Amino acid sequence: MSKVNIFQNDRGFTLLEMTIVLMIVAVVTSISVGNFRGAQEAINRNEFIFQLKQDLHYAQQKAISHSATTTVIFLNSGKEYVVRQSGEIILRRKFHDNITFVPITLTLSDIAFLPDGNARKSGTLLIRIGDYSYRLVLLLGRGRFYIEQL
Repeated sequence: MSKVNIFQNDRGFTLLEMTIVLMIVAVVTSISVGNFRGAQEAINRNEFIFQLKQDLHYAQQKAISHSATTTVIFLNSGKEYVVRQSGEIILRRKFHDNITFVPITLTLSDIAFLPDGNARKSGTLLIRIGDYSYRLVLLLGRGRFYIEQL
């Protein structure tokens, strides 16, 4: 009598084996995609804050180079902010729907750089990006400002 080896199968994989492998692949993929979304949101937040800093520096440099006051106005209703000089819009930047600017000691139109590069008024503006909050602080003298996460 010959022995039958149950582990030897020349016909390929069974449907059950293929289903188990596909379920494992689906679980591993869903775990990695979930982690990627959180990382992508962090990248988007950091990118927005970096762009805002660059635009504020741009407004400050325009004030110095053209010897004219340059104003930054945040428009929550239109989900954009604009940089104006001499009544003319020189920069318009849209932002995502989950971003909101909240006045604290500065209003949404108080940010202005004088011809010497200094801020016209010091104060704080709150930036909410989803569940995260940032504080934009304008300092008097030398036109310094910074943005920090709360």
